[in-house]
Amino acid sequence: MTGGNGTVVVGGGQAGAEVVFALRAAGYHRPITLLCGEPHLPYERPPLSKGVLTGETDPARLLIRAARAYAGKDIDIRLDTRVVRVDRRTRTVHTESGDSLPFDSLILATGADAIRPPWSGTGRVHTIRTLDDVRAVRPGVGDRVAVIGGGFLGLEVASSLSALVASVTVVESAGRVLPGRVSEFTAGRIRGLHEQRGIRFVLGARVGRIFTTTAPVVELGDGRRVEADWVVLSIGAAPRDELARDCGLATARGILVDTCCRTSDPDIYAIGDVAVAPATGGTVTGIESVASALSQARIAAATITGTPAPAPRPETFWSEQFGTQLRIAGVVDAGGEVTDSVTEFGDGGFVVRRTRDGALVAVETFGNPKEFALGLRELTTTTTGR
Repeated sequence: MTGGNGTVVVGGGQAGAEVVFALRAAGYHRPITLLCGEPHLPYERPPLSKGVLTGETDPARLLIRAARAYAGKDIDIRLDTRVVRVDRRTRTVHTESGDSLPFDSLILATGADAIRPPWSGTGRVHTIRTLDDVRAVRPGVGDRVAVIGGGFLGLEVASSLSALVASVTVVESAGRVLPGRVSEFTAGRIRGLHEQRGIRFVLGARVGRIFTTTAPVVELGDGRRVEADWVVLSIGAAPRDELARDCGLATARGILVDTCCRTSDPDIYAIGDVAVAPATGGTVTGIESVASALSQARIAAATITGTPAPAPRPETFWSEQFGTQLRIAGVVDAGGEVTDSVTEFGDGGFVVRRTRDGALVAVETFGNPKEFALGLRELTTTTTGR
């Protein structure tokens, strides 16, 4: 494919950085422009809540590709560039600096922003979504840290900081950690690992407000208070779908796409955290994971170039807790009762097989990559028939 206005990609996260190279690999020779809102080259985000937060990982090692890789594939990458409007009639993208970029195909890979409620206060209250976010969080040895949110990111932050600070308290509004994400068994085991290392949990508690005297104070809805020197908010993310909404694309807490990552406009695609796509089982979902971002990038590239798309695979996700990986394959939706079968290993590892009507729908493993590979293979066979 040569000539024309080419493809404009909005968003320099994992999905945006992948799709531009996937297009070239599929034989796409038209112009490609990658617009990145941050002043950094695209980088990997999972290490932000782990080695980068503790100072063990040099941020320079996070780059997905060096600048020369983009130049080598004739990809026009523009940093610190914010898109303010998409004109579907003229097929043009408009930037904050006044530039107008025409396109044949547009790919929205705008990601998601950390939710920051009105009660979040100021001062030492932070979110962890970008490299600049993490650079602002620098607790000392004697500091107390409060983490608001007991999901994957919140627990990774707690795990990373627990050996570096005086105390860590996790506040979660649900009655358990990782609500709606993993089995009861896995949630209990992960919580236990944290408690063994001195992390305190306040469950079933909603935050009323955060105010600052000499240090932040987290005031719960029932009047209890958690005093801290630093507060990290990890209560979810909101898809950055405002560009899509403003130009009339179909959205529903994200940009709605079909199995080919096309939006309601056939020349506009959405991939990554902002996309809401049909899951393998037919439900509609938004999956925030590197594996999902890479898969959607390759599917979108195949659709644009008319080349064969990769076969559908089960969703996969991983999280690191105290140096050991929790790996998950498959998605458990609300469509019926799920039976969990647990196998524990002497080294503290375990596998949870989650079945519905006798069929495997998800597998959770902790510290046992072989069991994860076996479960993923079984799920893949169910999904693809081979």
